[in-house]
Amino acid sequence: MLCHYAADPTQRPHCTLTATARYGTIPLCPACALQRSTLGKGQIPTPLPATPPMDVLAWITNAEHAAHQANQHLAAAVTRARTQGHTWTHIGNQLGTTRQAAQQRFTMRTS
Repeated sequence: MLCHYAADPTQRPHCTLTATARYGTIPLCPACALQRSTLGKGQIPTPLPATPPMDVLAWITNAEHAAHQANQHLAAAVTRARTQGHTWTHIGNQLGTTRQAAQQRFTMRTS
């Protein structure tokens, strides 16, 4: 199981990635457990079953796969929105971008 801070290398550069205990609902590795705030120091840890260390290369592969799937879902959602009559302006607003940027990103090129 991943440590709660595994995806935040800027804030927790010494995270060892593999959680060994759960504090309430938060799984933590030993390094991150030592950095807990005083607010959480009173919680009794629940040990987690021993697991092999996190394989960061496998994590890259899994993250890439998830990103590819997310892009496919997003493209499908945009296509459905267009077929239901939503404008590129509405779609761009949902994506936090301009109409033109949304249209350029999701319009198929024929050349």
